[in-house]
Amino acid sequence: MAVRIQQLGDYGTSEPILARLAIQFDKLMEFHNISEAQRQNIFQVMHSEVVPKLVVCSRIKEQLTSEIRSHQKQIDEKGLEFQAQGRAYTLPSVINLRHHAETFLYNAKSALRDFTVVFKILFSKDFKNEARYDKVHKWAEVKFGSNDVFSKMLADDLPWIKRLIAMRNAIEHPEGFSGILHVENFTSEEKDRTVFVIEPVWYLNSEKKIPLAHDMDVFVKNLLTFCEESLLLCLEKFPSKFPVGVTEIPEAERDPKCPIRFQISFTGQLPR
Repeated sequence: MAVRIQQLGDYGTSEPILARLAIQFDKLMEFHNISEAQRQNIFQVMHSEVVPKLVVCSRIKEQLTSEIRSHQKQIDEKGLEFQAQGRAYTLPSVINLRHHAETFLYNAKSALRDFTVVFKILFSKDFKNEARYDKVHKWAEVKFGSNDVFSKMLADDLPWIKRLIAMRNAIEHPEGFSGILHVENFTSEEKDRTVFVIEPVWYLNSEKKIPLAHDMDVFVKNLLTFCEESLLLCLEKFPSKFPVGVTEIPEAERDPKCPIRFQISFTGQLPR
């Protein structure tokens, strides 16, 4: 039975998130010992749930980065606009910054939540539609062992996942267990009659202020890599009878029309 593909957004196979989380796995899953129903269900989750949400995150990150860098360039070239004989100046701003930040975090958390369905499809483990990767980590250690590559990867990724989830929870439950998410637009500091413009930042409670656009970029890269490598490691629990392995395509050699990262390579003779 053929896998159904339907365009759900204004992006195609050149979008790395679509290429690496859906298209490449449509091929990789053929060489793992899972049923056709499992293959179709996984593809549906990745293509129709996880990918669209991560693309939204990527687009927000790109838009905000472009706006922020544009404002910074203008300040570098022309300086600030002063008024009232130098007693006042106009700061740039990113319109609807808080809304963009909240939308980013909503989609990021939702993508992580939707990805847990993969564990139900492959291992019959239901995480009840929760993005609780602390629970996923404990389950993986019991099922596969604490020295398993997937278990170790979950342990390594838990800190940034917990931080992302806490930031989103702070929006859903203001002043609740996670605390308060602060989002600051362009601000300034004055020192010795010099004005220093500070780009937009966000931070949870009293934690260190982090440049928002840069942090979003890190989150997008982490989310893409985490979902990709998690699914690959889970599929490796169902090895094929064929002498094949998965190899990584060097980034410089990936097809820009469909920049998949992993491909199947034959490692020996085919069974007769």
